[in-house]
Amino acid sequence: MGVPAEHILSDNAHERSEYGGETGNLVVRFPGKAGGPHRMFSTHMDTVPNAVGSEPRLVGNRIVNGAEGKALGGDARCGVAILLAAARALADRVGDHPPCTLCFFVQEEVGLVGSRNLEVSLLGEPLPEECYNFDGGDIELIANRVIGTERMNIEVRGLAAHTGRAGQGISAAVIFADALAGLHRDGWVGEVSRDGGWATSNIGVVRGGTGSNVVMPGIYGLAECRSFDREFRAKVLAAWRAAFEGAVRRANREAEANGIRPAAGVSFSPGPEYGPYELPGNHPTVVAARKAIENVGRTPALLEDRGGMDTCNIVAKGIPAVGLGMGDHQAHSADEWIDLDHFRDGCRVAIELALGGDDS
Repeated sequence: MGVPAEHILSDNAHERSEYGGETGNLVVRFPGKAGGPHRMFSTHMDTVPNAVGSEPRLVGNRIVNGAEGKALGGDARCGVAILLAAARALADRVGDHPPCTLCFFVQEEVGLVGSRNLEVSLLGEPLPEECYNFDGGDIELIANRVIGTERMNIEVRGLAAHTGRAGQGISAAVIFADALAGLHRDGWVGEVSRDGGWATSNIGVVRGGTGSNVVMPGIYGLAECRSFDREFRAKVLAAWRAAFEGAVRRANREAEANGIRPAAGVSFSPGPEYGPYELPGNHPTVVAARKAIENVGRTPALLEDRGGMDTCNIVAKGIPAVGLGMGDHQAHSADEWIDLDHFRDGCRVAIELALGGDDS
């Protein structure tokens, strides 16, 4: 598109990622004239693993998937395409626009890792005053209130024994199951609505064991809790820790009563975390998004997002941000599809905001 190489940058977010990787975030700078706010536009480049092998097909005014059982990967390939449309419009204007920065994040799907590790200095000085992150469905929706998430690693230790002498071991699997069953029974799993608070919690990864002929000596689980209330989120995770500690105590008491060394234990460590946030409806970022959406003939509406998005980390770095739609629906599923009307209007909204056609 003719963007000078010195304006195309990348950071080392992957080197600070728990997952490794081959490249960091891509940042593209478009220095502009004074007079308008420095605006940032972002999306993420990665898709869910199930999108590998997708076969996009045009059917009427939709893009659908021809590969059975696969996700389409419109999340967030649509966002990437929208930012490229904005980049082309900016390149064609050769500086006759307010300053803009485009940011393509890596590793969003595994916990907003790219945005968490963004090298903020690459965004320029002063930092962007507004950010618009494309990662959603209908273009009318403005995500100005986004949930926060905290993950927790759980390591349960048992005592290995040959299954022929199973009575001499302590099964980590049984401890894990005991704790999880208690959490489910007491209302701490799934949607948690109690004591005046609201959250969701889940155990999404479980790994353990060495073979069917060995009493399981250890098991690992990755849990998460999402809430708009940090204090209630902490309360839910405290209940999870108490449940596992209680299950370990019961297992050790039973083992000791049977003449077995009480060797069971559990440890916890934090996983990736991002906090909730809310921008008021009269914030300049929200107002500008509203007007740009109205200018493409749509009726904007504010959205409370319960999935979490890169905007959480962007706001934490001092840049007010909202999430905008890009036409993708039923993301991550085999039924994912793209509404081309909403996608095209997403491009129009991004271009208008980037060129400063709506300075508010």
